[in-house]
Amino acid sequence: MNLILFGFKGSGKTHFGKLLALKMHRPFIDTDDLVVELYTKQTGKKRNIREIYRELQEEGFRKLEKETLPLLKNLKNAIIATGGGLVLDPENVAILEKIGALVFLKASPHKLKQRIFKDELPSFIEKGDPTASFLQMVHEREPIYASIKARAVDTDVLDEAGILAALNSILLLEEPPNGF
Repeated sequence: MNLILFGFKGSGKTHFGKLLALKMHRPFIDTDDLVVELYTKQTGKKRNIREIYRELQEEGFRKLEKETLPLLKNLKNAIIATGGGLVLDPENVAILEKIGALVFLKASPHKLKQRIFKDELPSFIEKGDPTASFLQMVHEREPIYASIKARAVDTDVLDEAGILAALNSILLLEEPPNGF
């Protein structure tokens, strides 16, 4: 069974996904990496995820992101980290639900802001008023994330070992025992 991690940028999807995959000896897939590969294949240009988002803008980027979903359909026993916006489209969520068990990595706006603002601002944050832009994104996405049928792990209240233990427990709960 695949475990699919979603949530805000800065919630730890890639970080904990890689650690869990290593611990559980499973492949790790980040849909942002798939977007980069697909973009390169389609255009012949090498760009990072920020540059692709800036070039394609929201609508074009989401279309390209949606095109990565068929690449996930044949995965088995993988840990998958999605881009923060992939689950904003209910059609994408329906596809992901067929691919694996969804887990919402939650974090408080305060923690997210600390993590996001420490590096170069992502393309979806307005440079003119980054705090207002960030808070608007949280306000818009939080109800969508919370409405998705998924288990949730709060990355604010658990340390790294606790988060990995929680994710491992979800895997054990979701996977049928051998022989059944």
